[in-house]
Amino acid sequence: MFKNYAKAANTGKFKKILLAASLLFTGANAGFIQEGIQAQQSGDHKKLIEIYEKACHEENKASGCYNLAVVYFEGTGGVEKNYEKAIKLYQKACNAKFALACNNLGYIYESGNGIDQNFTKAAAYYEKACQDNEGCTSLGLLYANGAGVKTDIKKAISLYTKACDYGDMMGCNNLGYLHLEGMGVEKDYGKAKAFYEKACAGGIGIGCDNLGFLYAFGQGTEQDYGKAKEFYEKACALSYDKGCNNLAIMYAEGKGVKADNAKAKELFEKSCEKGLKIACENAEFLKSISK
Repeated sequence: MFKNYAKAANTGKFKKILLAASLLFTGANAGFIQEGIQAQQSGDHKKLIEIYEKACHEENKASGCYNLAVVYFEGTGGVEKNYEKAIKLYQKACNAKFALACNNLGYIYESGNGIDQNFTKAAAYYEKACQDNEGCTSLGLLYANGAGVKTDIKKAISLYTKACDYGDMMGCNNLGYLHLEGMGVEKDYGKAKAFYEKACAGGIGIGCDNLGFLYAFGQGTEQDYGKAKEFYEKACALSYDKGCNNLAIMYAEGKGVKADNAKAKELFEKSCEKGLKIACENAEFLKSISK
């Protein structure tokens, strides 16, 4: 029996701006902006980091501190990872009301990546970020799970709604999950499907996978393996590991498609490489029954 994943809500999200010169230099002089864009386009990471340093420490640009924090946190551009320095830079940017920095601090404290895990601090930073429409989904997830805050599904719904309305498609996905499960709202497969459709259209792999699940099992819609395959394929193409695993199961079992063990193996292995343990188990099970 192959193992599948379905109807999931998202985890905390780490946001970053990669070499975002146009954002970094908002309000700076034109020459400075052009210098940054040239460094970005030429792939001159050393020069770009120098510009981040100047923007942060000399120009007091919060976005410069933020991008510099990303560099130190991820160890990009030839810079050695330095979580302590990255966190200080994120804090400087967050204190200057740069919401993405507050969001990332929330994620760092939530995940315990580079610092002691602290859900209470994570919630505080997400709250600060959410005031400027960032981090609302992640804060909602903490309220849904009672992590660092008292469990409050109504509050989670409010935060997911704010995020979804603002354009954070993860918020839409999570609203779909709550409506599917009837958590804090009346169970409504139609609304769940609508929110998943919005998330999927917004390029969120988990939303496409959840939509595929509805079609595969006929929840809120007629069972349609063709549609399930379509959305699992989209989820997999968006690098969502569970979408690849669920698509592989369709090929392994011949549901809605011609049975194809070679294709199933390829997809299980792709999902396994992304770190999904059950996909690794499914690949081994497929191997055992194919002998």
